[in-house]
Amino acid sequence: MLRSKKLIAFLSIAFAVAEIGLSLMIQGVFGNSSSYVSYFSVVLACLFVAMLAERSASYALTQIAMIMTVAADYFLVVIPVRQQLLAMIFFSIAQIAYFLRLYLATESPKMRRLHLFMRAFVSIFAIVLTIIVLKDSVDAVSLISMFYFANLITNIVFAFAEVKKHFIFAVGLLFFACCDVFVGFSFIEDYIEIIPGSFADKLAHPRFNVAWAFYVPSQTLIALSLLHPKD
Repeated sequence: MLRSKKLIAFLSIAFAVAEIGLSLMIQGVFGNSSSYVSYFSVVLACLFVAMLAERSASYALTQIAMIMTVAADYFLVVIPVRQQLLAMIFFSIAQIAYFLRLYLATESPKMRRLHLFMRAFVSIFAIVLTIIVLKDSVDAVSLISMFYFANLITNIVFAFAEVKKHFIFAVGLLFFACCDVFVGFSFIEDYIEIIPGSFADKLAHPRFNVAWAFYVPSQTLIALSLLHPKD
């Protein structure tokens, strides 16, 4: 890991400023942006984490999750034809890595047991509910997506359960979930009919890129969370 506190502070500020600039570009503030600008914001977060390399489970698991996120977004953002199933598999692996980061940082054996129980329950419940609601429309993408989202929500709950230790990380995960809510609405028309002009329609087709307005900060905060003195 970088040892100079001044250098770390400088790089952290430069990283945050760069992500803010990229976020504005994504929203078209500085003209039309391409998918490559969006993708670069995720790659930059991954590279920033790489600069913080150290021998710790927290770092290793975060780096793995970031690499999985970069891979997932390649299949969603970069290539002409989206490969949503592959993307959701990579996103799921990322959330499992974040789960392990939280789990290993938990000192209480009781809290660890609760964490495992709740994660298994929420994951199974999400999958069963998906099958019941979608019925004949259920497919691999919907099932893996709900598994992923169930794990993300569980991660958020347990990150906030020890918020003094995981504050920046918890907020980053919360922004991640906000992004996914809007991404989910953009795909929900593949499974459920949305009435034009309805509230659901407005969520599915917002006037600006709400998903990336949450997504860039989420990746930025998750990367910066490795600098948290108690995490």
